[in-house]
Amino acid sequence: MSSSTTSKVVKVSDQIELHLTLTKPAGNVDTNAPTLFFLHFWGGSSNTFLSVTNILKPFFPTVALSFRGWGASSGPDEAASYTITDFSTDVETVIQTLGLKSAVLVGHSMGGKVAVAVAGRHVLPAGVLNGLALLAPAPPGPLSLPNPSMREQQIHAFDNTENSEVVIRTVLTAPENPALTDELVKSTAEDMVRGNKWAKAAWPTYGMAEDIRELFSRVDIPVLVVAGGSDIIEPAERMRTEIQEKINSRPNGKASLVIIEGSGHLLPVEKPNEVAQSIKEFVESL
Repeated sequence: MSSSTTSKVVKVSDQIELHLTLTKPAGNVDTNAPTLFFLHFWGGSSNTFLSVTNILKPFFPTVALSFRGWGASSGPDEAASYTITDFSTDVETVIQTLGLKSAVLVGHSMGGKVAVAVAGRHVLPAGVLNGLALLAPAPPGPLSLPNPSMREQQIHAFDNTENSEVVIRTVLTAPENPALTDELVKSTAEDMVRGNKWAKAAWPTYGMAEDIRELFSRVDIPVLVVAGGSDIIEPAERMRTEIQEKINSRPNGKASLVIIEGSGHLLPVEKPNEVAQSIKEFVESL
């Protein structure tokens, strides 16, 4: 028997229907294994994790969510309805709708910030969240881009696929990555321009400036941080000092760091095998 993959839609409101891609291992697997719940970057969708979930689905059930306004998910026609709080509430709603009893959140970039918020809010019943795997997570405090020109580039990144492909190749990924085929760049760019106008505008307008440091201070479950060795958006050293070391400085804080060389910011797209292995080892250690 092979692992199964299905799609599901969770209706949150008349304006919000969230698209999920779910996988389930076949055969005899550990019934106590947590569900891996994937949260994508600004510009992504559940498709961002296809390669990673294909590697992990023989071992764990997985759920990959498209945030409101991204991928096949719908979202409100309101500029202010795409906050980290909104995304966090959606994640909590989906986890409870699916009846998950044990889960590990895997958040990439913006999705990492959402994962931290969910863990810090403590809305879910005790014991449901067992860990966080943060892939190049956006910081809990306001995010500063490396240089002013990147701000302008960011605003227009999703105007069309040509702009998106340029940003993917010059900002988001490591130079000369052989895994980054033209087809992969094209499909990633198509995902980026697919978001609705409010979802695309929200992150540079207010999402990246949202301050969730208080929620970050309340995270009390094990954390894996995965950084790209060539990431210029969230450099590995900042992942060490601002995420791993700050968690480990707390009583009972437990955070580990894995640096994947040869990868930029798009870790699950650039290095799916290494990302999947890091997540697998982390979950098995819980």
